[in-house]
Amino acid sequence: MKKVILFATIAVVSCQKNQVSEKIRPEKTDTPAIVKKDIAALDSNSEKEIICDSVYQNKNYKIVLKYFSSEKGYDDNDKNTVFTFSKKIKGKYEELLRDSIESHVGAYEFQDYNGDGIKDILIQNISDVRSNWTYYLYLMDLKHDRLTKIKNFNQIKNPHYLPEYNLIDNEVMSGRNWTSFYQIRKDTVFDFGYVIYDGEDDNGNTVDFEKEYDKTLSKVLKNKDYSK
Repeated sequence: MKKVILFATIAVVSCQKNQVSEKIRPEKTDTPAIVKKDIAALDSNSEKEIICDSVYQNKNYKIVLKYFSSEKGYDDNDKNTVFTFSKKIKGKYEELLRDSIESHVGAYEFQDYNGDGIKDILIQNISDVRSNWTYYLYLMDLKHDRLTKIKNFNQIKNPHYLPEYNLIDNEVMSGRNWTSFYQIRKDTVFDFGYVIYDGEDDNGNTVDFEKEYDKTLSKVLKNKDYSK
């Protein structure tokens, strides 16, 4: 990936072009479900400003991603970015949320992840050697002008939201690709504990991924912990 270096610059971006489409089933592809857009790396003294009028009409929201020097040892991560969420009130932006995060490229997306019809905010966290991306998720509450950060969401690699079932699945690229199912419960992520492998099983037999996916999804929907 070509690295774009920004020094003491502010990029103002419209949210509209960064929206992504929802995906019902995972495809066998090397590209994660969330489209990787606006992936210029954040460098020292750089700042990315996103005006969100096209996503949240008449709300006057703004997002800022500002790079700072890494803080090692904070929650076992290297924090390098300040994420702020603000609202313009009487001509001035008032900060509603500030969060120190680790973001390798400062990418962001807007997608509904709890089925309320309102787009939530995803900020890229890390990408591993196989380009498995993780994100921080902030659920949007338009009524109260509030974001709720979802605990442990950044542990899900390549998340896909399944609106029909109010579930999240993923497709992890590894030595043996795999998929699991999750659901948001209040402010945290619930893992149903099922893993579907793609390719060959331990005996060298080819796995029918689509069949196993449907079978496992049925188990999740019948699970006592599943909530529509």
